[in-house]
Amino acid sequence: MNAPFCRPQRGLSGLTCPRHTHHSEILYVVIITIKCAIYTLYVVFVLIWLHLSFIVFNDISRIFCRGRL
Repeated sequence: MNAPFCRPQRGLSGLTCPRHTHHSEILYVVIITIKCAIYTLYVVFVLIWLHLSFIVFNDISRIFCRGRL
């Protein structure tokens, strides 16, 4: 199925839509991009959580152990 709605004019992003592009191929690229973005946000969230938990546990141990680690 060729993309009948795909015009060779430039869009908002400045990219052209190829004449023989299938919608399923475009959808596949979009889904992979969304999955990568979600995975990246997950990794960033986990790294921030680990960093903050390390800071909190380190401060608590300094309070209770009076700086002796």
